[in-house]
Amino acid sequence: MVIMETLKVIIKTRENDEEIIREFEYADDLNIPVTTLLERINHTHDTKIHYSSSCLQGLCGSCAMLINGWPKLACKTFVNKEVMTNYFHQITIEPLSKFPIVKDLIIDRSMIYENMKKAQQWLDENAKINPDNIQFEYEVSQCLMCGCCLESCPNYNGEDNFMGVILPVSSSKVTAQETSKEKLKLHRQIHKKHFYNNCVKSLVCEDVCPMEIPTQRAISRMNQTSVWSLYHLLKRG
Repeated sequence: MVIMETLKVIIKTRENDEEIIREFEYADDLNIPVTTLLERINHTHDTKIHYSSSCLQGLCGSCAMLINGWPKLACKTFVNKEVMTNYFHQITIEPLSKFPIVKDLIIDRSMIYENMKKAQQWLDENAKINPDNIQFEYEVSQCLMCGCCLESCPNYNGEDNFMGVILPVSSSKVTAQETSKEKLKLHRQIHKKHFYNNCVKSLVCEDVCPMEIPTQRAISRMNQTSVWSLYHLLKRG
């Protein structure tokens, strides 16, 4: 079904610490994803909105942005559904605010990858496989590192030791497969320093995750492994 109405499109971005606002009118089918909306605006207006997208299937995470104030994947977010919840019949699109802006809606996510390197999120030896963990490990392995969870987190700012929920999501799989006692000890220390001591358990990360990753379970597993197992050990001693 073709839904055709005039829509006000507001593009907000930042350049040299100044907010830039551009407004467009779009009068065509609204039953389209936001990526298609941006593409059509670029084709029909004398302007160029720079944005990042790749797979257009919700599987790469490159098109994560703020849509009406919420971090979402633009390729999975349909315009007509956004407009239905908006009294002013408009849609506001912005880059994720907790990352450096490259251009318009394009952000630099390199801090995520640097944090994963810093946290040594890899195995040095063959993986230990537990059939009982396979489903959970599959679920957490779907993380796109799109940044939606970090954008929504009240404690993440990209400037201090707190790495956000991406860390326990990754670590919960790595530690389950790790065979080195020294490496397990290191992962526990990293979790306490870079996550546990700063997470306030708002859990909005699970609400905004486009892959519906069970972040709360990942956090619980890493807290149990890194903190509470040590607590009970000391208590017994």
